Amino acid sequence: MDVTYRLCQLWHNMTARPLSLPDLREIANDLSLGEVALFRQMPNSDQQHAFRVYRLLRASGQTDGDLLASALLHDVGKVRVNLSAWDRSIAVLGETFVPDRVKHWGQGDDSGWRRAFVVREHHAAWGAALAENAGSRPAVVDLILRHQDPLPVNGSEKDERLMLLQWADDQN
Repeated sequence: MDVTYRLCQLWHNMTARPLSLPDLREIANDLSLGEVALFRQMPNSDQQHAFRVYRLLRASGQTDGDLLASALLHDVGKVRVNLSAWDRSIAVLGETFVPDRVKHWGQGDDSGWRRAFVVREHHAAWGAALAENAGSRPAVVDLILRHQDPLPVNGSEKDERLMLLQWADDQN
């Protein structure tokens, strides 16, 4: 476990500010009105994280609209449950120290001490459903749904986009 990376993550979560107006204008170029409304429901920390993922993809030369939209919305399913910085830290610590238990703890309802693990386990499916209801294109919905899945061995163009999304997400 890279302690420095995890401490930076916690710091970003605790100190996140709203995106600036120019940043919001920038993302509006890659999101529909329904997707912008969905993005704006996310807490500042998740908006900032998504924006960093988006910016990294853009800086690496990516221009695929589906990939960029999915970068901005990949964690939107987390809006379903209000998680504190402490809850998020618990999920990260669990994933680091007892990964075999995390999947088990992620089953069931999203209340009580397990809620962070339930969100970790289900936010991709929840986010895909929210994006679909907001009018996202099928490729965006698919990338959101699969953003935490293991990469297939013999990938397609669709899987290359998934690899890029996971790469950028892992950097942030």
